[in-house]
Amino acid sequence: MTLFRSFLSVSTVLIFTVSIYVIVTLGFNWTTIYFSDLLKLDWRSQFNTDLLIYISLMTIWITWREGFTPKGFLFGFLNFFGGAMFACPYLLFSTYKANGDFKSVLLGVHTS
Repeated sequence: MTLFRSFLSVSTVLIFTVSIYVIVTLGFNWTTIYFSDLLKLDWRSQFNTDLLIYISLMTIWITWREGFTPKGFLFGFLNFFGGAMFACPYLLFSTYKANGDFKSVLLGVHTS
């Protein structure tokens, strides 16, 4: 669990650092860049499609993990638009809330 938590901590710092740098240097116009790259049908569109599928899958899992409650839908929304900036801290917090029990981390409210 220590290695997993370390990975999540480093990933959180990395994604926030890169995101802040990109926003400061290029602005917050990610939607135009993302969708224009998606429609080009090249390697960037392949990567963006893969990313969209991954984020959608992670969003469904988080919403399910929280029991399809309003909190779960809020977390799903934050994950869909925040990506790893939400998912890594969410998982890190979940590991502590579950006292390191990976089954509880995966299943959330469905643990029992």
